[in-house]
Amino acid sequence: MATLDAKQTLKNLKSKGFAVAKSKSVDHNWIEFWYNGKLTRARTKISHGEKELNDYLISCMSKQTLLSKNEFIDLAKCPMSQTEYEKILRNKGFIE
Repeated sequence: MATLDAKQTLKNLKSKGFAVAKSKSVDHNWIEFWYNGKLTRARTKISHGEKELNDYLISCMSKQTLLSKNEFIDLAKCPMSQTEYEKILRNKGFIE
């Protein structure tokens, strides 16, 4: 069963093209993926008080970011670069 550090995951996603959305929720950080200045369908949220992301949350976040669970873990832990993420989204037809 996989777990991820919530704060580190948020930091790593922000370093790969995700931005914290303004005024979406008071109890969650909503993050959205931007590509070439355009908002994409890839977005997810992390609770402000969350310390660790469990297997269930990782599965939810992977779907929301348009990745498989293992791909999301690679994105969150940093083996996957922003360029690689964009290539996956392009191959799946989510970005041009």
